[in-house]
Amino acid sequence: MTFAKWLSLSETEREAERRTWRPFEPGYWHSLAVEAAARFSVEFGSKPHITRVFKSLYHAREFIVAVQTDLSREKKAKLPPSYLGFRVLQFANQMPEGVLVDPGPPSKSSRRRKSASQKQGPPVSRSPIRKAEPGSHHILPLEGEIDMHVSPRIATELGVLIRDKPEKLVIDLSKVSYIDSSGLAVLIDGMQKVEAYRGKLYLVGMRETVRIIFKTSRLDQTFRIRRNVADALAAS
Repeated sequence: MTFAKWLSLSETEREAERRTWRPFEPGYWHSLAVEAAARFSVEFGSKPHITRVFKSLYHAREFIVAVQTDLSREKKAKLPPSYLGFRVLQFANQMPEGVLVDPGPPSKSSRRRKSASQKQGPPVSRSPIRKAEPGSHHILPLEGEIDMHVSPRIATELGVLIRDKPEKLVIDLSKVSYIDSSGLAVLIDGMQKVEAYRGKLYLVGMRETVRIIFKTSRLDQTFRIRRNVADALAAS
């Protein structure tokens, strides 16, 4: 099924079609993402982050949702970023599990890097993994909307704190009103790095709008979430 055909379906037909989705042949979701991005660019104008090559199913989801939102251009222009972001997560939750976008053949540069790494052999660890510092903790308060423009700065701040390998890293979201996929990716990456040295990362103080995003994306089952900083520090 093409993206144009999918757009023409009613909500009932889309639901029926969703039930039959399976991992399609290689390249299906990649072509779908490219077509969706092209249609989005026509309607909203070319954007650097839209016209790049998409290599994950989540990017395909974002543009499917953005394009199929049945609102006029004028109404869409007035929408806050959190609206489309929430629709992205709603739709992402309906997509089949285990389906990945085929990124196409590797580039020449990536092939050269792979060839060089094979000649050099596997990397050798030069220092043992330092475990979490018992009893230590760091707290990172965030605020406002966490989107693709803010996420890189947060990733940098997280990296600085993680280098100390605290036993607990607490991220205070009590002043955060919205978080998009780029922000979620930063938090997931941070959690994985903390757990790699056997530390624990906690998210605390979520507002209802943010809690809905985590629940819809099922990330509430992945993160350690507590009511406030005190509860996180008291957790075992």
